[in-house]
Amino acid sequence: MTESVRKSSLRTWLVAGLLSIGFDSPTLASDTVAEGRNNTIVFVCLHGSVKSQMAAAHFNRVARERGLPFTAVSRGIQVDGSIPTRIRDGLSLDGLEPVNDVPLELTSGQAEAAIRVLAFDPVSGDRRGTSEVTYWSDVPLPTTDYTAARDVIIGHIDALVPSLISVEPPMRR
Repeated sequence: MTESVRKSSLRTWLVAGLLSIGFDSPTLASDTVAEGRNNTIVFVCLHGSVKSQMAAAHFNRVARERGLPFTAVSRGIQVDGSIPTRIRDGLSLDGLEPVNDVPLELTSGQAEAAIRVLAFDPVSGDRRGTSEVTYWSDVPLPTTDYTAARDVIIGHIDALVPSLISVEPPMRR
């Protein structure tokens, strides 16, 4: 086996491993492998289908626009089977789409590997592991007023970004 085939196989195996633990973004997986660190921001809401989807989509837009090396994901505690049409429509009007089509559950491993965990609802110890969680509990219900919720989320993101620039990613164990 040639050296390039061996490296390609190892990379494929590593990316597949990251995807199997729930990191569903190919960009995130390849960045993590390439840099040896995780630049993930995890947004968590109760159902993983509304506030965390909105926050992750808006954060990823801001990160792209500002050239930041972070990727946000959306997770839930008691996940819904789908993302409400009202949220999909609101994101679409903002030029965005949900970060995943089906809401995904938060695991303690994902929380511990993330550079930040930001939650809209309480996250139990078995879900957050040893990670510290920052709560954004002042966001109005988006299914009632998408615009008001979006504006509060974007305000939080704008306040968050400067603190991320000086943050070192957690060391791998």
